[in-house]
Amino acid sequence: MTAHDKNASVAPGAGTDTAPDTPATTPASRDTPAVIVWRISPDSDASADTTGNPDAGDNPLTARLARHLVKIYSDVHATVVDFDADPTLQRAAEATGRTYSTITDLSEAAPETQPSGPAALILLRWPRPATDEPGSDANSLLRRCQRHLADHGSTIVVVTTIPPGTGGPSYRDHEQVLLPAARSAGLRHLHDIVPIDAVDGRDAFTYATGQRSARVTESGGPRQDGVTTLVVFGHRGRRP
Repeated sequence: MTAHDKNASVAPGAGTDTAPDTPATTPASRDTPAVIVWRISPDSDASADTTGNPDAGDNPLTARLARHLVKIYSDVHATVVDFDADPTLQRAAEATGRTYSTITDLSEAAPETQPSGPAALILLRWPRPATDEPGSDANSLLRRCQRHLADHGSTIVVVTTIPPGTGGPSYRDHEQVLLPAARSAGLRHLHDIVPIDAVDGRDAFTYATGQRSARVTESGGPRQDGVTTLVVFGHRGRRP
């Protein structure tokens, strides 16, 4: 399934361009998407293989979370495109019968990589590891996503912020950059996913939550070293 299915069972085991990354203070229109809380149990030793993954300790995608994203937002044999060459996502895609492809050269001067057909699922991290790299601003990235996205596909921006109260950009700061860039690229903000730790060892999804307070684990500590929100976009006309 390429849209978020609210009846899914719990997994078993073209606008006016803005300057790059300029926050918008008064957007012409504003989406009010649902916030979906995913309670995800920790990876088992078998699923948490970090071989060949130098940033595994800082990776906002655990193996279990990556598998859920791939299974829910793409079908078997569909194309998954990754802007960060994440081995965790690659393993999740290939283990479930998807075609995995990367786009890592963002420069306009480089020939544009053509994935294996339109992508059912595109993932990229925000903020970018190298913000001064040509093509790494939000407007350029999301325009590129829009060009490669299948009609009913989903682009998921994995937004990571540091824990509240420690300084640095907040989720709202990133949102003010990403949402206008998405509208300019012809994408619609469908919904947000907030992954938090499951305290009972069982994965569960909670839908239509209007609160953004679930940014920490239920034990009161932040998930990993930062706070992660998965911001989901689709083509205009897509249903959330």
